[in-house]
Amino acid sequence: MSSAKPVFQKQSWLALVLSAAGSGIVSAAPLPSAFPSAARDTPMLWHVQAPRGSTNAASVSLEILPGPTVNIGGKVSFGLTAKKAGYLILVDVDAEGRMSQIFPTAELLAQSIERDMNLVKPGVQFIVPTPAAQQRGFEYVVAPPAGSAVIVAILSERRVQLLDLPDVQRKIQGPADTLSYLSDWTRQLRVTDSGSGKLVSNNWSFDIKSYSIK
Repeated sequence: MSSAKPVFQKQSWLALVLSAAGSGIVSAAPLPSAFPSAARDTPMLWHVQAPRGSTNAASVSLEILPGPTVNIGGKVSFGLTAKKAGYLILVDVDAEGRMSQIFPTAELLAQSIERDMNLVKPGVQFIVPTPAAQQRGFEYVVAPPAGSAVIVAILSERRVQLLDLPDVQRKIQGPADTLSYLSDWTRQLRVTDSGSGKLVSNNWSFDIKSYSIK
């Protein structure tokens, strides 16, 4: 077994950017290296070895709205349903293979009064950006580069809100490669239990959708 190491968030660019309406600023959705106070109680993740399992035990289903073809400068949202409750994380992989977490972000967590803002309930469609985020002027705007990209929905059985995505040493090729890469990586993660302080296993479910940027 490899030695455990903590996971922290790094910055990278992505195909979708999160825009705060009225601010005059369009900021990239990835998170800063220092967590804001609102996100400090997010459970710590650690790397360990784990056996391969199902990639979608919660029957996660992701939808890109309004559709899989988007224009640079256009606005998009996402709808998700699942048969089991869990905590949603959305990862964008742009046309150049760069991965970034676009929901939830540190900015959204810092401004939200909801502790579980990314909690998905069974059988109930979850929309991103959430109604509360939309009221604060947040929206997703398509940014270059043009080409084929993918969105990955990751549903965590335990409360997880921030991931430090791995530094990819090669270009990820398409949805199947992306899903394999992320499922292999998340299987190595353990969450620190808030009660006992022990590292505990976690169940992750995935759905992935391709989209075309023009």
